[in-house]
Amino acid sequence: MIMYLSKGTCQLEVGNDLQFCSTEDMIILKPNAKTTLHFRGGRHQLEILELRVLPEYLAALSDKETDLLAAFQFVPFQIRILRAGSNLSMLIKNITLNLVALSPDHAEFGYALYEKSLVTMALVLTMRACINADKVHRSRKRKHLLMDDIFRYIHLHLSEDLTLEQLEQEFFVSRYHICREFKKMTGQTLHAYIVKARLDLCCKYIEQGMPIREVYELGGFGGYNHFFRAFKKEYRMTPMEYYKSLQTEKASVLPPIE
Repeated sequence: MIMYLSKGTCQLEVGNDLQFCSTEDMIILKPNAKTTLHFRGGRHQLEILELRVLPEYLAALSDKETDLLAAFQFVPFQIRILRAGSNLSMLIKNITLNLVALSPDHAEFGYALYEKSLVTMALVLTMRACINADKVHRSRKRKHLLMDDIFRYIHLHLSEDLTLEQLEQEFFVSRYHICREFKKMTGQTLHAYIVKARLDLCCKYIEQGMPIREVYELGGFGGYNHFFRAFKKEYRMTPMEYYKSLQTEKASVLPPIE
């Protein structure tokens, strides 16, 4: 079923989520898909145009190259919202409006063929829109999975040399793409993130009482000077001052000796 919101706004209940729908959005539902529309009021009454197509009709409209029935049964979702504004959604909207505006006079020349052509075109374009929406969804999902893998790799190799060239070779993705997506997700550069992660690790080692030389080597800093400057810039104190502050805190919480 295709639902076209010709007027008004509503909320679509999809599982445990509520998704906002507005004028000219389209909702695609597979057979047996269940949902609830919540009308929240507003300046306009909610007006929805529905196109319901029986499986037998889908089969009748299909040909050897395009099996519409199988295609609609295969799509990997029960409910999909196609947002207004795209070229495909505008085409489907115009075809749907033409179907609604069809003359009730079935004796008009070519009525059955014209109606069949409109319905076929609406269904083909809807399936194309669904495929495009799924490609976008999978592309975004792949990006997030890739970045999750990069985050995991960084934290597993903090004590080693981490460079963009190394990440590029490890994940077969250009360094420019990694930098761009990393900045989008974290709001900081890859270098800044790695330095902060290494400093957090060094703090843990200092808290465990490790010698400073072991701390910066295990933390992945190539030399003491680099470690010292980065630590002081981040925490406004030297590594030794941090260690002494921890000792002072521990002493303040110890019970008095009687």
